[in-house]
Amino acid sequence: MTKSQKISAAASNAVEALEERRMFAAMGTMNVADGGTSPFVLESYTLNGVKDVGEAGVYNFTRSATNPGTYAGRPAAGQTFGAFCLDPNQDFPSGANIGYTVVDLASANDGTLGAAKADQISELWGRFRSTIGTDATKAAAFQMAVWEIVTDAGKNLSAGAFVADASTAATAAVKTQAQAWLDALDGTGAKANLAAMASPTDQDEVFEVPATQPPCNPPPPCNPKPCMTLTHGETATIGFWQNKNGQALLKGLNGGATATKLGNWLAANFANLWGKNAGQNNLAGKTNAQVAAFFVTKFNVKGVKLDAQMLGAAFACYVTNASLAGNVAAHYGFKVTALGTGAATINVGLGGAAFGVKNNTTITVMDALKAADRLSAGGKGTTQFDAFNGNAALRSLANVVFGYINEHGDI
Repeated sequence: MTKSQKISAAASNAVEALEERRMFAAMGTMNVADGGTSPFVLESYTLNGVKDVGEAGVYNFTRSATNPGTYAGRPAAGQTFGAFCLDPNQDFPSGANIGYTVVDLASANDGTLGAAKADQISELWGRFRSTIGTDATKAAAFQMAVWEIVTDAGKNLSAGAFVADASTAATAAVKTQAQAWLDALDGTGAKANLAAMASPTDQDEVFEVPATQPPCNPPPPCNPKPCMTLTHGETATIGFWQNKNGQALLKGLNGGATATKLGNWLAANFANLWGKNAGQNNLAGKTNAQVAAFFVTKFNVKGVKLDAQMLGAAFACYVTNASLAGNVAAHYGFKVTALGTGAATINVGLGGAAFGVKNNTTITVMDALKAADRLSAGGKGTTQFDAFNGNAALRSLANVVFGYINEHGDI
C-alpha cells in the first residue's frame, strides 16, 4: 500500500491546519513495536478507482516497556494489544519501532475522520470485535468494514469509493461477513471506548482503551463471591426493576412507554438471550411497556432468577449510557456517564466458566453479558431458548456474578 508524497503548496497548507487541529486533540505520545498482522487475509480492493492489495486483519503492537511515551492511558507499558488500520492508502510501517501521537478517534487521519464515522467504528467495535478471536475471515472482515466506513459515504462494499474484491472463496467470505456487520450498524449498538494512534508517515490505527482496573479489595480469588470494582449508583437490584420506580424508569425511556429503542438494543446486542435466536424471549420491536412487563415475568420465576439478574444488568448498562438513554436515570439515583455501567470492570472470581474465561479474570459488565449471550447459542429441545441452554452449573455460576453486580453497584 502506498501514498503519494507529492503535495501541492495549497494542500500542504491544508495539512498544516489539520495538524494544528489534531494537536488540540492529542492525549500524549505512545511508542510501540510492530508485532505483525495476525490473523489476516490478503485482501484486494478498489479505492477511488485504483486497485490495491494488503493484509486485512488485526495489527499487533506492544507498547514499549522502557520508553512508553507520555500517553497516560492503557495499554500500559509493555502491554501487547490489537489495532486496526484507519488509512489503507498510507505506508506501514516505517520501522520496527514506531512513535505515535494518541488522539481521540474523530481526530484521526489528519483530523478528517470526524465524529459521525468515529461513532460508527465505535459501534462496529462494540458489537463485533469480541467475536473475532483467531478467525482470519472475521479479522479481515472487520478491517474491511473499518475501511468502508473511513473511505466511503455509504456502507456498501459493492459500490462507491471503496469496493471489496470477492473473486475467490476467501475474499467472498470476508466481504459477506463485513457487509453483514455494516448492515447491522443502526446507532443502537453498544459503543466501545476507542482512541487512535496518529502519525504523519505511518498508518493511523484505532485501538480500544481498556478501563483502568483499580486494586481488588479483597484481592482474588474472592471466593465465593466475585470481586467488584463497581460503585454505588451504577446498577440496581432486580427488586428495583420490578417495583413502581424501576417500571416507571423503563417505561419513560426514549420518549415513553411505546418507544422501542430499548427492546431493539437488547435484541441487537444479545441475539441469543433477547434477540432473533431467543424464541419467545425476542424483544426486537417490543415497546418499553412490553419490556418492563417481560422483566416482571422473569422476576416472578421461582428459584434461581438468573434471567432477571442478567436483564437487570443489561438495563443498568442502557440507562447509565448517556448516548442511549439520556440523563433520565439520574433522577432515580443512577450515575449517568458517556460509557455507562457497561464499561465498569469486575473480577469473575470462581465463575470463569460461565463467561468462557479463567477464574479471577477481570472483564467489563458488557463483556459478561456478551459472554453469557455467546454461551447461550445453539440450544436444543425444551431448554433451547434458556440462558446457557439450561446448563444448571453455568447458570448457577452466572447467577452469583450477576447477582453481585446488581447488588454491589445498587443505587
